[in-house]
Amino acid sequence: ITFSEAVKDFSNADVTAPNGTLSTLASTDGGTTWTATFTPNANVEVAANSISVNPGAYSDLAGNTGSAAASGNYAVDTQGPTASITLSDNALTAGESAQVTIVFSEKVTGFGNTDVAVENGTLSTLATTDGGKTWVGSFTPTAGTADASNVMSVANSYTDVAGNQGASTSSANYAIDLKAPTASIALSDNALKAGESATVTITFSEKVKDFSNADITE
Repeated sequence: ITFSEAVKDFSNADVTAPNGTLSTLASTDGGTTWTATFTPNANVEVAANSISVNPGAYSDLAGNTGSAAASGNYAVDTQGPTASITLSDNALTAGESAQVTIVFSEKVTGFGNTDVAVENGTLSTLATTDGGKTWVGSFTPTAGTADASNVMSVANSYTDVAGNQGASTSSANYAIDLKAPTASIALSDNALKAGESATVTITFSEKVKDFSNADITE
């Protein structure tokens, strides 16, 4: 902070520094030039800021009161980006795939498929059409998989354009069932005589639908 002449009664209390802290102001030339270090606050993203000197808070050596002053604009971005993951289909069956959309709170750099952990399937190459904020790919489940609990995760290995590290996140659960059911048949009596009957029990590996006597060959 440079004054037109040496001043007295000037201190940090006379300065407003938005979204950060100022170290103790010091002068080495008798009070004309004052220097300090500005440290931005954590987790802040504000584009318009200005350091100001309060009017009437200082005076020159003759006692004349000083006027207000303000710096040019400065931006503060110490807030890391976050992400959300959504799948277009959370219950995948045979022949299905899902569109995966990863939306960040702001544009990011250094992000790609290697930053995404996928369970029981593969993810096509992620692409962005808005400069790095929204990324889209296609998820194809692994053939023969039957797993009701799966998540997709983004690691914290990406940054925003200011260099702030991103946060890790996971999708909601998605289920995969590409495994065909199997059946076993048991008779209560394997040596039937005249007048006897047997109970037939058909047990499937999972619940089935559209099953009836028409599906059985005797």
